[in-house]
Amino acid sequence: MKGKLLPAILFVSFIFALTLYSKQNPDLPEKHTIWIKEEVVYIITPKEKEVFYKLENDRERELFIEEFWRQRDPTPGTPRNEFKEEHGRRIEYADKKFGRATPVDGWRTDRGRIYITLGRPYQMQRYATLDVHPIEIWYYHGNPRLGQAPSFRLLFFQRGGAGVFELYDPMADGPKKLVPFHSREPEFSTRRARIVVESGIVDEREEQELKRIAHLVDERDLNAYRILKDNIGLELAEASFSNFPGRSGPEHRLPSAILISEVQTYPHKKVKDDYAYEFLKHKAVVEVSYSAYYIGNQSKVSIIQDPSGLFFVNYSIEPETLSVDFYNDKYFTNLKASLRVTDSEGRTIFQRERNVPVELRKEEVRIIGRRPFHLCDSFPLIPGNYTFNLLLENTVTKEFTSFEKRISVPEGEYLQMSSLILARRVIRVSPESETNSAFQAGNLQIYPSLRNTFFGKDTLFLFFQIYGLSQELEEEGILEFTFYRGEQTFQTIRKRVNEYENGRDFLEEFSLEKFPPGRYTVKVSLLDGEGGELLFEREVLSISSKPLPGSWIVAQTNPRPDDPSYFYILGNQYLNKQEIRKAHDKLAKAYESKPDSLDYALSYARVLLILKEFQRVREILMPFVEAKKENFGLFYYLGEAFKEVGELEEAVSYYQKALSQRGNVIQILNSLGECYYKLGNNDKALRAWEKSLEIKPDQEKIKKIIEGLKEKK
Repeated sequence: MKGKLLPAILFVSFIFALTLYSKQNPDLPEKHTIWIKEEVVYIITPKEKEVFYKLENDRERELFIEEFWRQRDPTPGTPRNEFKEEHGRRIEYADKKFGRATPVDGWRTDRGRIYITLGRPYQMQRYATLDVHPIEIWYYHGNPRLGQAPSFRLLFFQRGGAGVFELYDPMADGPKKLVPFHSREPEFSTRRARIVVESGIVDEREEQELKRIAHLVDERDLNAYRILKDNIGLELAEASFSNFPGRSGPEHRLPSAILISEVQTYPHKKVKDDYAYEFLKHKAVVEVSYSAYYIGNQSKVSIIQDPSGLFFVNYSIEPETLSVDFYNDKYFTNLKASLRVTDSEGRTIFQRERNVPVELRKEEVRIIGRRPFHLCDSFPLIPGNYTFNLLLENTVTKEFTSFEKRISVPEGEYLQMSSLILARRVIRVSPESETNSAFQAGNLQIYPSLRNTFFGKDTLFLFFQIYGLSQELEEEGILEFTFYRGEQTFQTIRKRVNEYENGRDFLEEFSLEKFPPGRYTVKVSLLDGEGGELLFEREVLSISSKPLPGSWIVAQTNPRPDDPSYFYILGNQYLNKQEIRKAHDKLAKAYESKPDSLDYALSYARVLLILKEFQRVREILMPFVEAKKENFGLFYYLGEAFKEVGELEEAVSYYQKALSQRGNVIQILNSLGECYYKLGNNDKALRAWEKSLEIKPDQEKIKKIIEGLKEKK
């Protein structure tokens, strides 16, 4: 009874899961239903299936299907997809070979499923005698690097001697299912007696083995095993208990049952299906023309404070591949980096797009060779906790990659330590430079290692910052650097805080020549004058015995930290975070530093409208009207300012100009209706509100106003 309980539980669980899963599956067009339930049913991963069912239209599904096959293409970049061709051939063969004389399509049978999943076995044996039901044994080589058994066999049999071949399970079926018992029962008791009483018929070792088996299986399985061994051969007898060649005995039934369940997932292990979630996440962002070619990446994000006090988010991303086109003896491509920062409430605090054209001559390509490509950039960010998303698109080859990181920008003056940046190279740059680069801290330009992997002859540069150091800690504080190899301390050094150039930026160098290859952890601690630990950060690194290639770095340059553009960026970030007073202070500085910038003026006007400083809005925007500037925001904000101070005809004039720039906008139509109504022009007010209602019918307040106006008529 105990032996039947586990399969029963698994079966019930499977039925429950299947029922639950079917409720989640939406209706699909016939061609997509056939694709997911027939064409790729054996090779699609659960993650891919989940994403496919979440897609909302045929265009998204077609893009996903194209990406599905591309992820499995052994020769990407060539016209043929050998995997897809072989998969189609297997389905066709399975239908023809295993669907003969059966009511079931060949691809739906157990043999069809295994053939499509694993391909042709390297060896096959067939058995068809009076002693056993028809049997086939298929032999396969596995790939241990994918968690597969090095070699295994699968047995198929006709249950009861007829019908479709089924996959045999040593645990659930047992040898007795392979033998036609109804014609052999009378002699089983005789055979068993001979095992026990007439021990001279078998040698002592065989007798001991049979007795051992007799303690592990029931009588019918033991008798069937003997028939297989004596009448057919040892290979089939061993296969009745074990799916592993060279391993025999009932103790291998459970590992064999596990193998059978895992075999179904072998195709899943050959593909990295993380791309599916990336596809779902970015399907609305990636251009419709894209074939959604997702590639993996390595990335690093660090927060560094500039000497001016601004915090910059610095990132470096290394796509798995950088594909380029070739024209007129030049290799070229264009990368589009789209970044977005959101707060804990889901509000977009900052977003930006940048195009990065890449153009190389043949000799440059030869020099670069196979060096990894790194794109680096930075941007300022106000204090807080955020989620940072980056989407990097290759607009020429239609590939894309992305990452998402949780980041925290320090707030307040309390004692804090930044994360550690490990680098293979740091150089000093001129403090008079007109530009600022990613991973630049004052006059230090850092080139971080994305994988934290170093060659034994490298110098390890370790950089970090400490914020909020008291004067006492600056004078008496101690920095402790400890390297661990496993759990053992490998090296420790201590230096006083006042040995460094300033009390914020800390750079230390370590020669790795005496570090054996392996994996290490470095820990940096801030200690007080008495040796008490106040703060610490740690990073894991690896040291290789082989030289590592240098990186091909494309770093975007930004203005110096004292540039007024940063007031503009930070002011808008505060505005998006609804910290209005802080937004006002930053945007006022941006405008005052560059009063002829329409962008700066509009952002400043936006915050002034919130603060109800309507006269100030008119003062800063009217010069742009006099300069004949045509801009939706310019006219809209002036309309709002004039309306709020009661100059309704002027407001109407600017609202009309705003509509001419962007078409019907609900907020402007409603404001127009309000102005016309207050001016006594009910007909025009009614037309404006009715147009607004056409665009958005669920405006209950506007409905009531319209009903009231019509009743007055």
